[in-house]
Amino acid sequence: MVSLDLSKMNSREVNLKIRELIQTEGEIEVVGTHSIHNFATGLIGKGKILLHGSTGFYTGGFMEGPTLEIEGNTGWYTGDNMMDGEIIVHKNTGSNAAPSMVGGNLVIKGNSGSRCGFGMKGGNLIVCGNVGRWAGGMTLGGRIVVLGEVGKGLGESMYKGIIHSLDPDLEEKIGGNVTIVPIEDNEKKKLEKLFKKYDIEQGVDDFRSVIPLVSGRHEYVIFKPTHKKVV
Repeated sequence: MVSLDLSKMNSREVNLKIRELIQTEGEIEVVGTHSIHNFATGLIGKGKILLHGSTGFYTGGFMEGPTLEIEGNTGWYTGDNMMDGEIIVHKNTGSNAAPSMVGGNLVIKGNSGSRCGFGMKGGNLIVCGNVGRWAGGMTLGGRIVVLGEVGKGLGESMYKGIIHSLDPDLEEKIGGNVTIVPIEDNEKKKLEKLFKKYDIEQGVDDFRSVIPLVSGRHEYVIFKPTHKKVV
């Protein structure tokens, strides 16, 4: 694993360098982050980045393929429009984590701010702690899992997708145009698989699911890319 010190590099220099190293080395250890913004945005291909420290805004935005593991915190918009791959944050994220996420997995071992998963189209967002208000608003697909407490307005105006919650006060916190149903067996199996992969010690039987109401909805089509970027 090659080591990279970011302490004297700007965001552009950092991203150009890690794009080079992810192709030639495969695994990168990163230090000296100083909460850098835009880290690993647009990064594609296979490989792993282990980041010692915290990052700022737009971490892993538009990422497609790699594994990004962050030992500290991240700022707003983590995983913005993420296409594929995985981001693992060992502490907390700011607001708007996984906005418009299309695919891949974003796992937050701590808490997340407001509006996480807003407009998600696919993929999995797992928050082991609490989330702020308006989580999962206007989702078009994907799966959100919250092990802690949720804020007000959960799932407001969802079109598609599903939210799994353990919050005992869920009835008081859901937004408009959604309903609460028992978790289905096939969803339990998917959660068990995800929890095992990311070393999350949590049973699945007590989850309840928030899904969109279907009455009065207009038809729509989600346009997803049919091509892959070429490195």
